[in-house]
Amino acid sequence: MPDIKVSVLNQPAGISSFLKYFMAIACGIVVANLYYCQPLLGSLADTFDVSETSASWINISSQLGYGLGLFFIVPLGDMISRRRLLIIMHILAALAVTGAALSNSIYTLYFFSVCIGVTSTACQIFVPLAAHMASDEERGKVIGVLMGGLLTGILVSRTLSGLAADTWGWRSIYWIAAIMMLILAVLCSRFIPDEKHSFEGNYKTLMQSLFRLVRQEPVVRESAWIGACLFGAISAFWSTMAFFLEKPPYSFSLSAIGLFGFIGASGALVSPLAGKLSDTKGALIPMRWGMIGMAVGYLILFKSSVSIVILILGIILIDMGLQAAHIPNLTRVSALHPDARTRLNTIYMTSFFIGGTLGSIIGSYAWNVSGWTGVCFTGLIMVAAGALPLLGKRKK
Repeated sequence: MPDIKVSVLNQPAGISSFLKYFMAIACGIVVANLYYCQPLLGSLADTFDVSETSASWINISSQLGYGLGLFFIVPLGDMISRRRLLIIMHILAALAVTGAALSNSIYTLYFFSVCIGVTSTACQIFVPLAAHMASDEERGKVIGVLMGGLLTGILVSRTLSGLAADTWGWRSIYWIAAIMMLILAVLCSRFIPDEKHSFEGNYKTLMQSLFRLVRQEPVVRESAWIGACLFGAISAFWSTMAFFLEKPPYSFSLSAIGLFGFIGASGALVSPLAGKLSDTKGALIPMRWGMIGMAVGYLILFKSSVSIVILILGIILIDMGLQAAHIPNLTRVSALHPDARTRLNTIYMTSFFIGGTLGSIIGSYAWNVSGWTGVCFTGLIMVAAGALPLLGKRKK
C-alpha cells in the first residue's frame, strides 16, 4: 500500500497566518460561485420565459456539478501539485461563470451551472492543503478558520448576488465572479507554495485507492457516517424553513425569509473555536457537545411557532452545533494519512454532500406529510443516528 503510507519527511512544520487567512478568503470567494444563482431564480425564470420549476434546475445543476467535482476532480490533489490544480481550476471557474453570463437559453445555463459546480470544488483542495501545511498542534484550528471562510462565502454570496442583480442585472454577478476567479488564479500562483505530489500511479489506481481507504480505516467510515447524518439533519431544516415562515403565524415576505440566512453566521464564528478545542481536548468532546447542541436546537424548534426568539435560538444552536461537530470530525480524518489528505477530504465531503441531499429530500417529504413537526422529528432522528458511533467511545 505505498500510496497511503505516511511520509514524515513530507510533513511541513507549520503554516503562516497570512497563508492561512488567504486560503480561508479564497475558499469563501470560490464557493460563492455555487450560490449566486439562488436569489436570482425568479429573474432567471422571467429572462428565459420558463417555469419556476425549470429555473430551480439551475441550482440543482450546480449542486450536481459540485458532487461530481468532489468525487472525480478533488482526488487529483494527491496526484499532481495542488498549486497547479488550484490555478487550473480557478481559470476554468472563470470560463464557467463567463459562460453563465453569456447564456442565451436555459439549457446553456444548465450546462454552465454544472461546470460552475465542478470548479467550485477548488475550495475542497484548499482545505486538505492547509491541513497538510499545518503543524499537528494547530491543525484543527487551521481547518476551522478555512471552514469559517467557506461558510462566510456562502452567506455573503446570496446578498452580493441580489444587490448586483438589482443594480446591474443578473448577469453582472457572473462577470464580477469571472474577474475574481482570474485574480485568484494569479494570487494562487504567487502565494501557494509548490509541492511534490504524494501519489505515484495513474488516475484509475487513484480512484481505486479511495475505496481502499474506506475499507481499511474505521475512522474514515465512522466520520463519513457522522458527517452525512449531521449535514442531513441541518439540510432538512434549511430546505423547508421558507415553507414554515411564509405561513401563519409569521407570514414573512421572501426578502424577510432571506435575512434568516445571516443567522448561519453563528456557524462561521464557532468554527475556529471548535478547531482549537479539537487540538487541545481531542475530537470527541467538541463532537459530542455539537450533537447535543443540535438535538437541543431541534427540541426548541418544535415550539418555534410560539415566538421568533425561540426560532432564532433554535437556528443558532443547530448551526453552531453542526460546526462544533463537523470541524473536529474532519480534523481527525485529516490526521490519518498526510500523503492522502486530499482523498480523505474527498471521501468525507462526498458523504457530507450526499447526506445533505438526502436530508433535503427527506425533510421535504416530512413537511408534506406532517408539517413542521415532521421536519423537527426528521432532524432529531438524523442527529441521533449520527451520534450512535460515539456511544461508549472513550476520549482519544
